[in-house]
Amino acid sequence: MISKLSGKVTFKGTHKIEIDVNGVGYEVFVSVGDLDKLKIGAEAEIFIYHHIAEDKNDLYGFLNRQDRLVFEMLIGVSGVGPRTAQNIFSIGSGEKILGAISKADVNFFKQVKGLGGKGAQRIIVDLKAKAGSVADLDFNLEAEDESVFEALLNLGFMKGEARGVLTSLPEELKTENEKIKFALRQLGRK
Repeated sequence: MISKLSGKVTFKGTHKIEIDVNGVGYEVFVSVGDLDKLKIGAEAEIFIYHHIAEDKNDLYGFLNRQDRLVFEMLIGVSGVGPRTAQNIFSIGSGEKILGAISKADVNFFKQVKGLGGKGAQRIIVDLKAKAGSVADLDFNLEAEDESVFEALLNLGFMKGEARGVLTSLPEELKTENEKIKFALRQLGRK
């Protein structure tokens, strides 16, 4: 499965881009918001949801891991496919979607073409409990620090501890390994 692509944006369509990764072009469906942020000729890092079905083999892209996680939650709801989930992202970021779920804002979801009131209610009911745990993720972390944050959580540190140490990372630390070692040294002193 493809989970991330890094390369140059070579084409922008209505709801998709082509990203060239070492001479191979990948067609990736993106939201309108992400499409506006991507520039032809610019380097980009896209987090991928690889959708494989009987007659489909599509890539859906996001500029951060959290949005991909919210997308995966949305397509887990009965009646919500990848295209509908992508359309939801066209009206708001993952953070806004989680906020609408937690506030039970049916009108937010009714803005989506092809998603009526019942579909909106189903999303809210199915994801209300999950939205709280995902909302605890820090959407303000730099993309490269998200994996460090997740590693610290997997090692048993509390979210607040991990978040705190990540805010004090020295700029000279570039690799994920260096950042994790620094974080462990800092957390070990407490």
